[in-house]
Amino acid sequence: MTAASVSLLLIGIVTVNIVWGYPWTGMFSACASMLFVGWTINRIMRPNLQLGFTLPNSSAADQPFSVVTHLKNRSRLPAMDLGVGFDAAPRQDRGSHRAANAPAGCRSLTSRQSLSLIRPAERRDLHATMVSDRRGIHSLPDVIVTSMFPFHLFQSSRRYASETCIAITPRLMTGEEDAVCRGLLNTLGGWSRRLLSGDALDYTGSREYEVGMSVRRWDFASWARLGRPIVQEFQSPSIQMVMLIVDTSVSDAIAPSDSHDESPMERVLSLAATAVTELTRKMVSVRLYVTCESPSLASGIGLTPSPSDVESLLIRLAGAESVSPLDADQRQQEVLEQVGHFPVLVLTARLDSQLQQQLSPNITILRVRPQRNTSPRAKKRKRWKGRKRALADSV
Repeated sequence: MTAASVSLLLIGIVTVNIVWGYPWTGMFSACASMLFVGWTINRIMRPNLQLGFTLPNSSAADQPFSVVTHLKNRSRLPAMDLGVGFDAAPRQDRGSHRAANAPAGCRSLTSRQSLSLIRPAERRDLHATMVSDRRGIHSLPDVIVTSMFPFHLFQSSRRYASETCIAITPRLMTGEEDAVCRGLLNTLGGWSRRLLSGDALDYTGSREYEVGMSVRRWDFASWARLGRPIVQEFQSPSIQMVMLIVDTSVSDAIAPSDSHDESPMERVLSLAATAVTELTRKMVSVRLYVTCESPSLASGIGLTPSPSDVESLLIRLAGAESVSPLDADQRQQEVLEQVGHFPVLVLTARLDSQLQQQLSPNITILRVRPQRNTSPRAKKRKRWKGRKRALADSV
């Protein structure tokens, strides 16, 4: 029932308690008739809709994205006085690795929208903005459609389950989070600069200069001998392809972080997403391997690299899951045996990784340290622990 039907019901109750006669009898009959007829029509006119969604394949965590909801009336009767909105309590989806009390899935930033009429077989589109603060493969919240026809006397609701999923990729590091993030970005930037410096260039041949051709080095001897401009072509094999290995295992020696902190695995994935974005922006082909995947997926490493699809790599990071340290070491070792001379960057949060032994010069390990909790509550807890320790020492 709604406020209108409750008011009508109260008026009917008041008319019953008054001495019968004109006009109270007519008022009671009118109230009872409106309630019965309104409830009947409301049940008959309940909407029967078919829902569809248009949304991007992926979106970064904490970044809003647009969702278009397509509503099609499958009933022979028109749907009137509708309210359409996403459920405010999103479902728990896979791919979440944070505290259990944190909100899961996607949530809508758009309030419930009203539609006055949808004719039979007619299609209407509604635009909404959604956001998710957790990495993973999430389903959209259920859609709740309410009907308040006629006269807003009764409200009937129908829930439409959403089977549409979106990949929420790890948030990119900007260096504004803390000093640890700034240090990681500086280390990653230094590694990429050394990679792109072109320490050893391979001579691939000489050819006649053409307008618009990128000139790296003139071949003056051939130019003087042939009488036309000749250029030498060089290529750096070190920047053709980079192998990025993301270790999603966490050592038991690392203490579990506070519920307000980002877990070490999430920071590794954020750094991996940043590395993929920056390297592909510099025209470097990136091959990605995540230790939760089968090593057979990396069997094509030795082939000629193709241009990297950044979104597909980020979607693989979105669906990354935690594995045991033993499995991670075995899988990384199998993949490294296939790499050859290509540059390899290993991102891990473990200090006890077995990759430290007999590393090739082309393999670089970048370790992600746990985030330090700098919130006032954490500082207060740290001071209290220090006082307790000092008191125990004095006793």
